[in-house]
Amino acid sequence: MGEIIEHGDSGNPSSVRVGDGGTLVSAKVYQDIYHQVTGRTEQIRKRYSQNLLVEFSEIEQLHHKICQLCDVHNIIAKNETVSVFHHKERKEQFTSFERFRAYNANASSPSVNVVLKYNFSIVLAGLERPQEYVVTIRLTSRVAMLEQMASEAPPFMRGRFIGFFTGNTAEVTVEYADYVIARGFLEAFDEWVSGCKAEPDIAAVTFLQRWSHILPKAFRVLGAVLVGYFSLAAVPTFLAAADPQVWTRFIILFGVGFYLITTMLGTAGRMIEEAIDSFNVVSYLSLNKGDKKLIDDFSKRKRSVIGKFIFGCLVALVLGIASSKIASLI
Repeated sequence: MGEIIEHGDSGNPSSVRVGDGGTLVSAKVYQDIYHQVTGRTEQIRKRYSQNLLVEFSEIEQLHHKICQLCDVHNIIAKNETVSVFHHKERKEQFTSFERFRAYNANASSPSVNVVLKYNFSIVLAGLERPQEYVVTIRLTSRVAMLEQMASEAPPFMRGRFIGFFTGNTAEVTVEYADYVIARGFLEAFDEWVSGCKAEPDIAAVTFLQRWSHILPKAFRVLGAVLVGYFSLAAVPTFLAAADPQVWTRFIILFGVGFYLITTMLGTAGRMIEEAIDSFNVVSYLSLNKGDKKLIDDFSKRKRSVIGKFIFGCLVALVLGIASSKIASLI
């Protein structure tokens, strides 16, 4: 038989009737029961974009830090789960951190995310009833995320677009009843992030990625300006020539040169843009052999991106020189 909960008629009732018998209870007692049954709704969350280099030892230190913080409080019940999400949506879940220590380090599938979830029942000083807290920590391998998204994304979503969706490498969420307690868990995670190994951001790359989209157009404009400048410089030389064939060759050659150089400079600019957008500072989870192999491949890919950038710059330089030599071809 279903329970019937009847609220008072006033906008802010002092009592409510609960159940089929219509038992009258105070609004405060009813709210306490409601919160115990449905849980707290207060939540605090913080995301991090640092280029973290997380190995198993760092995760162990994080777990130890959470356990140290728990020793400060009167915890009457707790449980924890550790979930590892692999490439192609494969998931492993462990019911305790001790079981997680037995994780198969020989696995060949890269780790995309590690999620640590802690549930605590804490009795605060001066209170008799426990309060429920849930701490959820998500660590993300940017290297594995980039690899997964690049294999699934359509052709028009490359470089800067994929990098935009893989910005966060860590996140902590605390569901709480007392903000002071929740803030302690947040600060503990802050301290762990600050002490974790990380690759620094490269300011020059960040600046270039912000403006890389204008490079193809800028290179085409530069090519048009160069061809126009050297065409005007060559006009006095051909002005004295009365032969119509010379003028015809002049017009055809500079017209074709204008088209080819601006088009090829635009292509070189696009190549440089793709190289800049594809350059990502390494950030990873290294838990198994698949992670290590992916990290090595990512390092090799970075070298090829640098080579592509240098090649694009050399092509642009050669085309700039070629634009100055058009007149000598007539």
